[in-house]
Amino acid sequence: MTKKPQTDYETYREIMSDLLKPIVADDLDADTLKRLYESKLVYLENLRVKCFRDMNSGKVTHYTQDDYRIIVEASVQTRKHLRGVVLNAINARLGNIRSA
Repeated sequence: MTKKPQTDYETYREIMSDLLKPIVADDLDADTLKRLYESKLVYLENLRVKCFRDMNSGKVTHYTQDDYRIIVEASVQTRKHLRGVVLNAINARLGNIRSA
């Protein structure tokens, strides 16, 4: 069962404002948070490709250049958050080694 293109776009519009936000990390270990950010990056890349293809297909599409910019910015922000998670985990690990 495949989704209609409009359904994909409607789903994107529903979560669009959340794409730029960090993942709420309450009670999550670093590994789980890292995996969530990696999954978010995969979703964003698939969404970016779909948006790009739709906009350049020559057909009428729901996606706009603003949508594309939001998706790319969300990818940039997500990579920054992922990098922060990894750096925090490394620092915590080094702190444990130093105190041992």
